Amino acid sequence: MKKVIAVVIALIVVSGGIYGYLRYTKQKTDFSSYKELKVSRGDIVEQVAATGVVKPSVGTEVTIGARMSGIVVKEPVRVGDRVKKGDLIAQIDDREALVSLKIARQKLAKIEERYPREIERLKNEVKIASLALKDARAALKGALADLETAKWFYDQKSRLYEHKSGPQSEMKRAYREMALKEAAAKKAQNALRVSELKLKSAKLALDNAKSDFVHDKKVAESEVKKAEIRLSYSVIDAPFEGIITYVSTQKGETVVAGLNAPKFVKIVDPGKIENRVYIDETQIGRIRAGMRVKFEIDSYPHRKWEGRIAQIYPQPELQNNIVYYVAVVRGFADADLLRPEMTTHNRVIVNILHNVVRVPNRAVKFKDGRFFVYLKSGGKVKEQPVKTGVTDSRFTQITEGLAPGDTILAEAAKDAD
Repeated sequence: MKKVIAVVIALIVVSGGIYGYLRYTKQKTDFSSYKELKVSRGDIVEQVAATGVVKPSVGTEVTIGARMSGIVVKEPVRVGDRVKKGDLIAQIDDREALVSLKIARQKLAKIEERYPREIERLKNEVKIASLALKDARAALKGALADLETAKWFYDQKSRLYEHKSGPQSEMKRAYREMALKEAAAKKAQNALRVSELKLKSAKLALDNAKSDFVHDKKVAESEVKKAEIRLSYSVIDAPFEGIITYVSTQKGETVVAGLNAPKFVKIVDPGKIENRVYIDETQIGRIRAGMRVKFEIDSYPHRKWEGRIAQIYPQPELQNNIVYYVAVVRGFADADLLRPEMTTHNRVIVNILHNVVRVPNRAVKFKDGRFFVYLKSGGKVKEQPVKTGVTDSRFTQITEGLAPGDTILAEAAKDAD
């Protein structure tokens, strides 16, 4: 019986030893793959990760139509073609427009030829009327002088007759002469008035001709301009450099311009696109216009883009029962490489903490509800509790538990910190 008890006790001791050894070896960490690192100060970039999509900006895609009716005689573009500003998109039969322009130019030429001759003629009439008026004034002056002489002579004959020094016949002859001179003076006055009216009429005709020339020339020039503009409608050019995304007509088709202009093509400006980033409702309160955004595209794994948030749409979008708000990112380079509907992987730079105590993310461990790091001191390694702050893609801020210069252990990384 004593032997049995001794064997049982021995088994208990051995099994306890084995259990303790196994527990010790299970808890002991193998640091052979760890690397020593020095705790340092540096910057931590606080950011929000989000997915987005490339979309055309408002006004990026333009529909080009026709403003005149006719047969399409040229349309050299196809879907996918890249065009420069001013490149030919289509041309409509312009024969009717050319005839209208020719008629308008001929009308302008006639006006420019006829009016100057008419104005020159009227200028001569004004000169003639001015000379006639001058002569009429001189004639009136002479007639009035003759009238004064006749009156004086009549007065003299009347006095002689009253004093019985002269015959009555001479007095009567003097009276008749005075009456004739008076009639001549009135006739000269009337001639002067006629000359004044003729000069006034000639000047008015000249002024009217000049005014009509200016008016009719402007009207004719506007008709020419209108015909030139209408002729320009026959040639449809690219308004900017872009890519043809849609073609609706073909050479030989007849287009009719009415209330709705016929659509020829759609052209998109590849440089005017935007990145619409979908921000989770839990993060949108941290996002502001003007924040930097770095993003990547799966199609270009070795390229990175950077822009800024231009605006945030107030209306939310619901996707898979999750509320998102759209932040529009613009101002990035190499936009012409991107295509609508490409997926973007974004990091919104919310804040940058400068000169804080930080360690690589892989150095921070979590166990039993607390964060810790492996601190090496005096040749020994221990679990050092720490309090963490902001974390970015590489580093974690340490607010308590470590100081710059401390040595910690962390798994070796493929890329150096």
